[in-house]
Parts: sequence; structure tokens; C-alpha cells
Amino acid sequence: DRVIMATNNPLVGLAHVTAATLLQTKLSLYTSYVFGARVPSGTVPEALFWDTRDPYDYLRVDRRRGFDYLIYGGEDHKTGQKNQTEKAYARLRARLKKIIPKARVDYRWSGQVICTPDGLPYIGENAERQFIATGYCGNGITFGTIAAIMARDWATERTNPWTDVFAVDRKKIKGATWNYLRENKDYPYYMVKDRVTRPEADSVRELKRGEGMLIGSRGKKCAAFRDRNGKIYKLSPVCTHLGCLVRWNSAESTWDCPCHGSRFKATGEVMAGPAEERLSPV
Repeated sequence: DRVIMATNNPLVGLAHVTAATLLQTKLSLYTSYVFGARVPSGTVPEALFWDTRDPYDYLRVDRRRGFDYLIYGGEDHKTGQKNQTEKAYARLRARLKKIIPKARVDYRWSGQVICTPDGLPYIGENAERQFIATGYCGNGITFGTIAAIMARDWATERTNPWTDVFAVDRKKIKGATWNYLRENKDYPYYMVKDRVTRPEADSVRELKRGEGMLIGSRGKKCAAFRDRNGKIYKLSPVCTHLGCLVRWNSAESTWDCPCHGSRFKATGEVMAGPAEERLSPV
């Protein structure tokens, strides 16, 4: 049998834990915020747009019968490293309305963009009989198609001309050493910082319905969430990937890890890796 790991952020699967951990150091997870909006037909030319901001905003246009649909996103940041995430939606919506006043927003959501030091994805075998594809850097339309072709060739034992270009174990990463070092400083920084920082509250009495926060003392913190019905969930704040402390994401009602980007539901279940186990109840 062969395994194709199509999970955005790859699971460990058949790989050795050490190898999987090293691969994770080459992946940087960013949260991106998005709106879906209707506009009158022909308001915007049908195209893919990016601006020159850093982080940039992006716009996709889809022609529909009687109207056009826009996908407008941006405000990207490292997952788990921004407070007051609701403000990201507010800023993004304001820019959308300024550019396209007739836009009528239907939906909003966030997703994760996975980047690599050299801007190219890792596509190929990362363990015997296991194939992964990750790190599309926001270019999933193109690289996702390439990954599907390469996965087909790998599964059928056909030679593919792009194997070396996207190899998971490629060593020569031109101009990417600084990017690798810059992205990986997060782990030691947040591992120490969040452990010595005071919690947001001393007890759950300060916790409003629908909100989460870290409570307790410097030495013993707890990730607490009160649902809409008033029920309180207390969880270990220690990310089950490599031990950093998670933070509350108010815009999405999730616990996000600032070190490697794992995301958990408010009640502790895994939403996105690299973590594969839930936050422990306490």
C-alpha cells in the first residue's frame, strides 16, 4: 500500500517522529482572513489580483448568473501571534468597501497559508511509501495541480521531471537561510515568554460567555472557555505538538499556538496540525 498525505500540514504518518519534527521547522503557518461578497455583474474585471502591501491583500472574481462573487482576503500573520483578531476583519472589510463600495458581504472566514523558506512547496516522498504535498505559500491553484500530477506518477511508479525541484529533502535552498532562521526564532521566544507572562485573569469569574482566556498564576495556567450556555471548559494550555502555550483567538473562537501554528477548538479538539492530539482537560 501507499499513503498520500493530503492534509495541508502533513501528519507524522509513516515518517519517523524526528524527521517529521525537522520538516515542521521548514514550514511557517500564517493565518489569512477572507470575505465572500456579491457585487453587480461587471463591477470588477474577471482576474486574480494582489496589491503591494506587506502583508498583501488579494482578490478573486467569479462570474455568476446575475451577479459576480468576490473573494477578498489579507491581514496575514503568523498563527497565534496576534491579539484582538476581530480587528483584522474590521480593517479588511473597510478596505474592501473603500475599493468596491457596492460589495455586499455574505460570509467571512480564516484559513492557514503554509510557507517554506525558499517559496517552493515540498512535494514527494518523506518516508517509505508515504507521499506529502505542503507549503504552497498561497499558490494552491497552481501547486495543488502540480502535486496531483506528481502524486499520480509516484503512485503508478512513473518518472516525474519535477521530483528534484520539489523534493522534501532538498538541501540547497538558495537565499533562504535567513528566512529559515527568522521563522524558527518563534519557538524559543514564545516557549519562554508565555510561561513567565501573567495570565489574563485569576479565576473564571471574569470569563464572559463565548470567550476564552488563560487563567490562574504564572506557575499554573489553565485555558478556560465559557460557552453560550454558561458551561465552562478547563484545558491544559500546553500545545500537544512541542509544548508552547496556546492563545485565545477571539475572531474564530479557537486556541492557537504561536510557535508552530497548531489550532484547537474552544473545547480542545484538534482543528489543524502539526499537533495531532487534543488539549488535555483539567
